[in-house]
Amino acid sequence: MTVQSINPAAAAETTLRAAAAKAGLFFGVAANPNRLYPIVGQEFSQLTPENAMKPDTIATSSGGLQNTGGADQLVNHAQSNNMLVKGHTLVWHSQAGQLQGASQGTLNNFIGNAINRWGSRIAYWDVVNEALEDNNTGRRRNQWPHTMNRDANGDGDVFDSGDTDVIRDSFIRARQVVQAGGFTTKLCINDYDVEGLTVRGGTPNRKANALYDIVRNYRQYIDCVGFQAHFNDNPNSIITDDLQANIQRFADLGVEVHISELDIDDDLSNNDIGAGQAENYRKVVRACLNVAKCTGITVWGISDSESWRSSERGLLFTGGNGSYQKKAAYNAVLDELNRGRTTTTPPPTTPPVTPSVPPTTPPVDPTTPPPTTPPVTTTPPNPTTGCTATVSLNSWTGGFVATVRVTAGSARINGWSVQLTLPSGTTVTNAWNANRSGTSGTVQFSNVSYNGAVNAGQSTEFGFQGTGTATGLTPVCTAS
Repeated sequence: MTVQSINPAAAAETTLRAAAAKAGLFFGVAANPNRLYPIVGQEFSQLTPENAMKPDTIATSSGGLQNTGGADQLVNHAQSNNMLVKGHTLVWHSQAGQLQGASQGTLNNFIGNAINRWGSRIAYWDVVNEALEDNNTGRRRNQWPHTMNRDANGDGDVFDSGDTDVIRDSFIRARQVVQAGGFTTKLCINDYDVEGLTVRGGTPNRKANALYDIVRNYRQYIDCVGFQAHFNDNPNSIITDDLQANIQRFADLGVEVHISELDIDDDLSNNDIGAGQAENYRKVVRACLNVAKCTGITVWGISDSESWRSSERGLLFTGGNGSYQKKAAYNAVLDELNRGRTTTTPPPTTPPVTPSVPPTTPPVDPTTPPPTTPPVTTTPPNPTTGCTATVSLNSWTGGFVATVRVTAGSARINGWSVQLTLPSGTTVTNAWNANRSGTSGTVQFSNVSYNGAVNAGQSTEFGFQGTGTATGLTPVCTAS
């Protein structure tokens, strides 16, 4: 049952920050030092420096700091207006400035200097930004700093303890600095075109799945995930109906999810910046509000004319230079925030997932512990051969997301399949990290090219989304 979390008779708030606070999240804006108009503190409760904390502005070639005046101004402004700050960004292939081509040691030096300079005045840091390729390949980028990655054992990933992974190593360094300083700062990974489970045409969102694997494997270091949400008419950048399900999928790992750089191209509403664009904003905000661990939304600028994508007219205001006019999208967002979150009968949650090979650094307790509800159903364990499978569900009225974990027995397996018999009326609408034989009744899921080989005692995961209910599933795992 779905119930509105606020009293419908309660007086509506008149600013985005007040309405968001009542709903239990922040509503923020990206800003530059020359645009700290009164509206910033009046309407928004969180601030992300749009450019002033990027390495090309503040990093020296040795990983030291320089030119921090603009960043300091933004942090001071936020503090004086009771706003959270998200630092953006520490490790990025673009706008790297003097850090371009630097070693991991130099990156670690910069990470330490930046985190220590502002300490807990920064509530969140984007530690790694845009690590994954464009065009829905699901692969890491092939330019610096990701050229430092090394797959030592040749198993097709860089998650193992002997591998070199700039993502893992950067987060380990950031976690060490936060702990040593006693800071409350949370550590985020941020990317775009990762918002839905699918892209246009129903194709699985392989980029989102790759990000999910990163967060799942490095959960002990990562506190939060940013979905940039630069929505436009690129097939991989549209607003899909499974946005909420994907937010929930990440939330079930125990991390906070942020809509971190939101703007919505008017092409998605046939160039209508009135009711059409407003409805698109309403969908995105509601998807966040419906997931408890979606804890913040940040728009990437104040007005269309001041946006990095000004021709696409994707923000909440027109006007500029401190004189702004609210668009229909503003009113839609304010209305959704005033409606508040919804609550549902709590579904089973995904259990914490152990990386396929333990990390070399001892795990660090995350700020927010991952869910601890055990899997819903299991195959009777066979401790010596073959494989076993467990299913965890996140359910809502009329739909669900299932996560299936396949574990090898005492011997390595080179392939696997999992058979599930779905309840009558239940249909699979999407799957990731597995092939499937059908959409209803008895469905066979089998490994794809990159996850068939599983070492003894280790695990891999796949998932699927469906309509109807999925209670009582009993998976049958077969190894090859």
